[in-house]
Amino acid sequence: LMVFGKLVSGSEKNEQTRQVADIRSRVLEQECGLKIEAEPEAFCMYALAYEGDAPVATGGIAFDGESYRIQEVAVLPEFRRKKYGDFIVRLLIDKAMMSGAQTIEADVLQGAEALFQEVGFTETGIWYEKDGRQWQPMQLQAGNIHKCCNCGH
Repeated sequence: LMVFGKLVSGSEKNEQTRQVADIRSRVLEQECGLKIEAEPEAFCMYALAYEGDAPVATGGIAFDGESYRIQEVAVLPEFRRKKYGDFIVRLLIDKAMMSGAQTIEADVLQGAEALFQEVGFTETGIWYEKDGRQWQPMQLQAGNIHKCCNCGH
């Protein structure tokens, strides 16, 4: 099956944003118990990963005028351990870097730190609790992106 990715603006209302909303709801809300906005955020760009015709993962990147932040990376349970999370994070990093980002922030849900570390993120603060879950602030510097999935360079 062919794997491909798409970027979609949260301000659009189309099939892609419905797919983003569906994956966010299934993974973040129902599975993780997080409080999220029902609709994708208008000021956010979202990446979607497809396996064949099926949307299997999403994540967003927001820019508040100062900093870029990756958020709400979600992979459907039956498609995990297939590098879709890595694929989503890299699509979002590419988007930010093409827009001139020097650093990218992320508050990472406990258990997902390795995904972000593999790409080049490092811890920047102490763990905190939100929605009953533990989160780790992390940051990626533009020069520190690890180019491939597992070689450590």
